[in-house]
Amino acid sequence: MKRGALLPLILVPGLAVPLMAPPALADPLPETPVRSIDWETCGEEESPDAECGTLTVPIDWDDPDGETIDLALARIPASDPDSRIGSLVINPGGPGGSGVGFALFAPEVFSPEVLDRFDIVGFDPRGVGGSHPVLCSVETLQDNPGALFDSRAELQARAAYNDELREDCRENTGPLHDHVDSLSVVHDIDAIRAALGDDQLSFFGVSYGTLMGQQYAQTYPERVRAVVLDSVMDHNLDTGEYLATQAEAAQDSFDAFVAWCEGSAQCALDGQDPRALWTDLLKRADAGELVIEDPEGSWEVTAEDLIGMAFSSGYGPDWHDFASTLAWLDDPESVGFPEEDDLAEPAETADGPAGDDESVPYPYPAVLCNDYSLPVRGYGDWSALMRSGQRLFAPDVRYGMLAVDDVASCLGQQEVRNPQAPTDVSGSEPLMVINSLHDPATGYNWAVNLADQLGDDGVFVTYEGAGHGVYGRTECTTEVVDDYLIHQKLPADGTRCEAAPVDFEEDLPLLEAVPEPDVASVDDVMSRARAGAGRE
Repeated sequence: MKRGALLPLILVPGLAVPLMAPPALADPLPETPVRSIDWETCGEEESPDAECGTLTVPIDWDDPDGETIDLALARIPASDPDSRIGSLVINPGGPGGSGVGFALFAPEVFSPEVLDRFDIVGFDPRGVGGSHPVLCSVETLQDNPGALFDSRAELQARAAYNDELREDCRENTGPLHDHVDSLSVVHDIDAIRAALGDDQLSFFGVSYGTLMGQQYAQTYPERVRAVVLDSVMDHNLDTGEYLATQAEAAQDSFDAFVAWCEGSAQCALDGQDPRALWTDLLKRADAGELVIEDPEGSWEVTAEDLIGMAFSSGYGPDWHDFASTLAWLDDPESVGFPEEDDLAEPAETADGPAGDDESVPYPYPAVLCNDYSLPVRGYGDWSALMRSGQRLFAPDVRYGMLAVDDVASCLGQQEVRNPQAPTDVSGSEPLMVINSLHDPATGYNWAVNLADQLGDDGVFVTYEGAGHGVYGRTECTTEVVDDYLIHQKLPADGTRCEAAPVDFEEDLPLLEAVPEPDVASVDDVMSRARAGAGRE
């Protein structure tokens, strides 16, 4: 079921790019050539048993004898070698998440039963982390004009900026820049499988990592042992559907927050109507009136800030902090400023600050815009799409932040190596699709749509709660995945796992490994408050 089908595909003069046929990558060989991985101790104090290594793969799988790169890998050996099944290859999504980091963190994420039976193997996908990262100059990245447009000139300026950024990143990265699509990663995964000595692949992917799992099963169906798709991408949506389905998911997540707040004694809004308060805050932000005054200065909260906060709060979900911040923004004089200790620390970049003349890793658009063709045509049609999305799907939150940014990031892309197409894994062992009912990033509507595409080649499990990432949330979500991975035991299609209470603060270990959305969060807004208002 395509819930965004009410919105037409919008094609725009000067920017339109038709959906292309999938690239003519080389047909899979009868057996993928086996290359060796030289494992050595990683030297990580937190993971003393971890082993690190590299695997050489071609930049272009259509030219297997051409230039190569080294993929970075990490492995946590099975705790019980006598009962070892094989390797479990994992990826945390992004695009841009480090599978090496995910593997090193695996003992915090996976159950003892999984850790006993599998070597946990993570890899940095090509263009990411230690696998020849896509590099772009800081100076160009700082010129990003944003993803929301008030005129034709602004939309055209973003398309021109995207052209400049692609050339900048291509120059800094080299030929790999144009070969970081997920189909190329699929061939890398099969090379990893072969190097590990496994006849079939066991795979656990989260978020964008689920696209790798889907496309592996489609490309190498006979080599699938078990593939878990946790919080799934849908690779069968055109531009209008992509925007509409994410708007619907973002609104659904906000509705779930409202329902929680109205029924929870832990919601800081203290009996206020959360939807009415939200509407008022948005109106004030639109008018430029949501300004926090302080003796040492003032700062303005924009509507984009608020919508980003609502979106990112659904990941955990982190509704306690979100509600507290809304209460404070509404009446900073009578509501205490949220304490810094109550909020998660903002993520630190591994490379630290960089000068304007330096380049930094930035793989996101290079990967996404080679996996999704998201054309639009002209400002008028873009504006109509945004208005229709708000009216039909997202009356409170207006749009899905990630979808809007994705479409803006891909404006003007002329070639798409791995465009959208229905997922067909005929001949594969059944895949497991598992998704939260209320997920702002990879919405339940995407999971429904993918499950429909898989048909009898997939089993769909619903976690009836909120948040991004499902494994480990409850005993039920852990058991259904573990039984499938370890024993290849499938639950009944349509299995539902009851939601855990939100009325307590407990971080999900899986989310520690999944990249956070690149949108405004409660932490972002509070950091601006502390800095802009001169608070210690």
